[in-house]
Amino acid sequence: MALPLLNLPPWFSPPDWGKTIVFRIILTILLFFFIFQKTRINKDRENTDSRGLKMNLYGYRLPLYLLLSLLGIYFLATIFSLDIDFSFWGNPYRSGGFLNFAFYIFFAILTFLIIQKRDWRKIWNFAFLIGILVSIVAIFQQFGILSKVFIPLSWRPSSTVGNPIFLAIYLLLLSFLALSFCIKEKNLAKKLFYFLSFLLFFFVAVFITQTRAVIIGYLVSSLFFIFFYPVRKSSISLALKLTALIILLFGIYGIYFVNTQTELPQFIQKNKFFNGVTTRLSIKAGLADPRISGWKVSLGAIKTRLILGYGPENFSIGFDKYYDPSLPGIEKMPDGITSWWDRAHNFIFDIGITAGIPAIIIYLSLFGSLFFTLQKLKKNRPEDSIIPHGIQATFLAYLTANLFSFDTFSTYLISFLLIGYSLHLLSSQTNTEQPRKIHKFILMERSYANILKWRWPILTFLLILLIWFAWSFNLKPLWINKELNLAIYLSQKKDCESALNEMEKIMPSKTYLSSYLNMYYAEFIDECVKEKPEMTTAFAQKAVEVLKENIKIMPYYTKSWLPLGNYTNILIESGRQDLKDEANYYFQKAYELSPKRQEVFIGWTMTKLVTGDYQEAKEKAQICINLNPRLGDCWWLKGLSEIYLKESENAQEDIQKANQKGYSIGDESSLSQLAKVYADLKDYKNLVEIYQKLIVLEPNNVQYYASLASTYKELGEYDKARQEALKILEIDPEAKSDVDQFLEGFPY
Repeated sequence: MALPLLNLPPWFSPPDWGKTIVFRIILTILLFFFIFQKTRINKDRENTDSRGLKMNLYGYRLPLYLLLSLLGIYFLATIFSLDIDFSFWGNPYRSGGFLNFAFYIFFAILTFLIIQKRDWRKIWNFAFLIGILVSIVAIFQQFGILSKVFIPLSWRPSSTVGNPIFLAIYLLLLSFLALSFCIKEKNLAKKLFYFLSFLLFFFVAVFITQTRAVIIGYLVSSLFFIFFYPVRKSSISLALKLTALIILLFGIYGIYFVNTQTELPQFIQKNKFFNGVTTRLSIKAGLADPRISGWKVSLGAIKTRLILGYGPENFSIGFDKYYDPSLPGIEKMPDGITSWWDRAHNFIFDIGITAGIPAIIIYLSLFGSLFFTLQKLKKNRPEDSIIPHGIQATFLAYLTANLFSFDTFSTYLISFLLIGYSLHLLSSQTNTEQPRKIHKFILMERSYANILKWRWPILTFLLILLIWFAWSFNLKPLWINKELNLAIYLSQKKDCESALNEMEKIMPSKTYLSSYLNMYYAEFIDECVKEKPEMTTAFAQKAVEVLKENIKIMPYYTKSWLPLGNYTNILIESGRQDLKDEANYYFQKAYELSPKRQEVFIGWTMTKLVTGDYQEAKEKAQICINLNPRLGDCWWLKGLSEIYLKESENAQEDIQKANQKGYSIGDESSLSQLAKVYADLKDYKNLVEIYQKLIVLEPNNVQYYASLASTYKELGEYDKARQEALKILEIDPEAKSDVDQFLEGFPY
């Protein structure tokens, strides 16, 4: 329960990765000792708690079976996944995958089987304590307290959880149970502890993280908690319902007020907490949320694989297939500005795409069965009804918030602990007088006796398996990821060669992280190309070799093919015209995986330009424009192709459109592209103008002066050529021999 606090780079970064690794190791050890305990001699077994292997499944049978069914449907979705390895293992970025999901389910069942009634309150007290510490870290980040220890984040801190949305949902999961314990507790000190915990969780989740999904979750569950509060006195019940109605009306009016006032009151504007919350409650901002566009794409993806989906973690395969760049805000997913989505930010769409419609039905049925059986428990035991009521409110808040988000380790940990706790509470209402099926019980006893004969060989095998699993699939990948984090640090410090050297040390280690490492290696090369443009070709060759390996591992991912095509373009531009067919093949595969990706057509257009197929380049650029005319890159490339085709008027018009669409036509990269085009066409007049602009941008770049001098020479303007050549000596006196050689033969 302390794992949400774990966030120590470089070993435990990304945050969920280290937590998941430690969680798997701990739970594997617990499972081993659970089996060890349950296979002890019969005398010990006879004295075990009646909630052991002899437990009666009446009363909580349906939720438990649905939990196991959820495990089963995800297992089938993994078996029939388009990428089984990725579906099973996931990667450090999201720390998902079937294996981790299975461990969460085992965790829920194991807590149900192991934790005794007297110990559940201790577990939750400790969980609240960890929640308090996590909240304090968020407050420290917000206000810059101990800034040398906690990275200060003045807006929406993430604490140790890794993201403000996930932090808010984690605290939401703890809130209503803390409030329920407060109401039930008679000891004043403990009551105060629970109440202050609730207030702290609420404050951080609402006013520090300012997460809209969680604000809505609190509102919905608060109304349920108050309106359906389990109390028998009609007067109190009426008062609570009136209170809930007032809260609802006040909430509706508050949202109306925020969205209709041109200027909010000064006390709200000056207080960044209130101002942040009210800003995020704006309906206009909500309608502009990119999630809506993402859900439209997700709906199309679900329809094609209704039964078992694309497989756990394979959301992006289905999303890319139906990606539509014309949808508003699609390039700005909630986590940042990128068109590459790997989650829908809605649990229904996430489950539907990755595991199919049956998984959605089972998932909702699980929580539905828990909700209604807890309701039955409230009626049967009114004196103990407040805790089940708090759990119901928590599940309602959790599902509401996840309509706009998704789970990570910390939220999974608490939600599945709540499931285990719910099963424990439901087991307490089991009718122990209900007759058993004696013949089945005797058969189980005989089978159990046979297993006991092989107890030590089985336990020895399981111990070896535990050690192998802990090392090969947890500790070794954890170390590899630590080395990767060091390489990321070097790359961020602009030491690209050291970053690549670090990567080359760990890449031969064949684990389920290979594709993850390959993609990072390609990203590091991007940075190296910016730092050392003179080595672009050598870097591109390295990237192509790595990415060719990556398409073998993850052939269904657009992001495996697209960079491969882009780096192949660089090699073609350096003189490798024999790679033309390969580049076209890579972009064709990317197009098949994501037919409306403008990034694909941008790269494909570049292939046509560097191979001299200018008419085809123009056609690809036009397709790119048709997909979404708001993207300036497409207009720019169309303009370049039209220059090659001698359609000067159209070219200038399209280049200006690119500028209007936000494409920077005057930066160094764009001007360098134009310089190449005019050089290929031997249009020296326009080339002079381009090099003059480049010199303004980079006045100490010797190569630009040399190129301008050579261009003047081609135009026969020797005086200007001489002037530019002599400027080189002012910047780099050691270039005198090269300048003298250039000036030889000039007419005087």
